[in-house]
Amino acid sequence: MLLEQNLDYININNTSNNDILNFILCYPVSNNELFNQRLQELKNLGIEYLELSGPTILFGNHILGKGTRGLVVKAFSKNQAYALKIRRLDSPRHNLSKEAKIQSFVNSLGIGPKIVDSSKNFIIMELIQGKLLSQLYDMESLNVDIIRLTIKSLMDQCYRLDINGVDHGELSDLRKHVIINHRVNIIDFDSASYNRKTSNLTSCIQYLFIGGPNSEFLRKLFEIDLDKILLLLRKYKFNKDYLTYVHLLKLLNMN
Repeated sequence: MLLEQNLDYININNTSNNDILNFILCYPVSNNELFNQRLQELKNLGIEYLELSGPTILFGNHILGKGTRGLVVKAFSKNQAYALKIRRLDSPRHNLSKEAKIQSFVNSLGIGPKIVDSSKNFIIMELIQGKLLSQLYDMESLNVDIIRLTIKSLMDQCYRLDINGVDHGELSDLRKHVIINHRVNIIDFDSASYNRKTSNLTSCIQYLFIGGPNSEFLRKLFEIDLDKILLLLRKYKFNKDYLTYVHLLKLLNMN
């Protein structure tokens, strides 16, 4: 097992780690019966180790992320690292099947971390590591072409979600839901739905160019006429046709 020595790892077959495992797998309430069920469920998925690392600290334990419905930790299976989504015990969702189904669908559109496997309480997916969107604007040598390509890729993905009837639900704050490495990745489809009117592209443009923390900078960088954008966005909300989308790209100088 090629694991870095300076990080904390939990072997799920090692009973001495049960307290920490119980805490993570059954967050926020320890439950021995459910812990044993979830531990077996995790073993059945082929997970061997969890790595306690990441930007989020949960009572002294580092993890990749925490949401209102689940935790995300780094996990290993056959020496391959993955992101493991864990359903919280207090989640209003009884299982993760809907989220896994939607994420599998958006994977077919070339969007989101690729799902490897899933069960009632877990989703194993591709581990996405990289920069946050805001970090693109903080480079010592500002690269307008890279910023343009990044935003264009993000908008293309949002448009594909729109026309395929999937609303992400949380793209009004792109800081938490976009990671950039060799590609642009929209992550966390926990709140995604087929049953809402889609607003992925409008939320994306609203954050980037209208009301987000770097919107004024981007408007100046790409010489954007805000009034024209607002007018066309109103049209797009009612008619998400490709010509309207291309017109938006042109007004935003993204083509």
